Formats: sequence, C-alpha cells, structure tokens
Amino acid sequence: MGSAELLLTQLQRAFDAARVDVEALDDDEYFWEPVTPCWSVRRRNEAGPGWGAGEWVCEDVWPPPDPPLVTTIAWRLAHLSAWTDVYRSYTFEDASLGLPGFEVPGSAAVALDWLDRSQHAFAAAVASVRDDELDELRPAHWGGQLPIEFLVWTIQFEHIHHGAEISLLRDLRRGTARSIPP
Repeated sequence: MGSAELLLTQLQRAFDAARVDVEALDDDEYFWEPVTPCWSVRRRNEAGPGWGAGEWVCEDVWPPPDPPLVTTIAWRLAHLSAWTDVYRSYTFEDASLGLPGFEVPGSAAVALDWLDRSQHAFAAAVASVRDDELDELRPAHWGGQLPIEFLVWTIQFEHIHHGAEISLLRDLRRGTARSIPP
C-alpha cells in the first residue's frame, strides 16, 4: 500500500467513525444544549454572532472566548461539514469557499446529508492524489501553504476529535434522560 492509499484509508476510517457517531440523530439531540450559555445553530433572529447564509446561523467568533463555550451537536456538525468543504476547496480546487456562504442546516437530517456530501467529495479528491504529490504545497485557508498530506490529516483529525465530542454529548443526553427505578 502506498502512502497516498494509506492516507485515504485512514481518512475514510475517520469519516466512517464520525458517521457511526451520528447514526439515527434526531432534531432533539441535534439542538440539545448541555449547559448555558452554549453555542449552537439558531435562527438568524435568535442567534448570537456567527456565520452562514440563509435562515440559520452557526454561532461562532474568532478568536474564540477564553474559556471557549460548549457547543451543541448542531454546531459540531455544521463545523465539520463546512470545514471539510473549505479544506477541499483550498487543497484541491479554487479556494473559493468560506464560512459566510454556507447554508447552515436547521435540522439533523439536512446536517447529516451535508456531512455525507462533504465527506464523499473530500475523499474523492484525496483518491486522485498520487504518492509523489503528497508533499506538494497547497493554500491554507488562514494563509500560507502546506503539504497536501498535512491538510488531509487535519480534516482526518477534525473528524476524530469532533466525532468523539458528538458521541460524548449523545451519551450525556441519554444518561440524563434515563429514569432510575425507586
């Protein structure tokens, strides 16, 4: 197995694990806020500062507050999908995508569809990379240039990191919803 094939295999495993973490996600879990205050996806007229086009906003500011706010599953899914598309745009395309232009999903079903589309498009782009291209420099959305391999690894890490957070949030929500027998 070559280095590019190994990178794609690792990426696909991270994508698959993140998909398992969100299986059967419903709108109640999607919007559940484990603490107050919490960053989430909200209707524009109810949201704090954030990004996104259309009716829904993903609350966010840069630089983030210290300490950062806890985020909902909705926020994490919008974050994962958007950044996967942005990294694909910068690493493999024309570097034209940015957070302000994305339609932020107002339901779990639409968010899961976006995640699936962003993962498939990113994996397809990575599948076209040859071993001798992994060190090629490509633009990073924050400026400068980095090797393709590093940019792909960053998205892989994001899926592992946020997938684990989503899984924990789902576990916590289910734990508080259980009834304890007398």
